[in-house]
Amino acid sequence: MASAKYFRMIGERASEDLFAWSAFVVQTEFLWQDTASVQDAVAWQRVWFELEILNALALAQWEDEGKPDNWSCRWNFDYRQEAAALANELLELLCDSFDP
Repeated sequence: MASAKYFRMIGERASEDLFAWSAFVVQTEFLWQDTASVQDAVAWQRVWFELEILNALALAQWEDEGKPDNWSCRWNFDYRQEAAALANELLELLCDSFDP
C-alpha cells in the first residue's frame, strides 16, 4: 500500500486536469478498506462517491465534445475548483499514522 505522503502528493495535483483527476479517483477507490490509513470508512466512501460523480460527469462531457487533446479551458472553468475541494476533503480523512 502506498503511503499517505504519496496520496497527498497525487491529491495536490489531482485537479490539474481531467486525466490527473481520473487517475486520483481510481487510485483512491479502495483505500477506505485499509483501517490503518482511513479510520472513518463511511466518510471516506461518501466523499469518494462525490469524486466519482465529478469524474463521470467530466469524462462524459469530454467524450461528448469529441475527446479533444486540449480540454484544459473546459476543465478549469467547469470542474477544477470543485475537484480541488473534494480532493482536499478526501485527503483530510487520511490518518497521520499512515505515514511510514
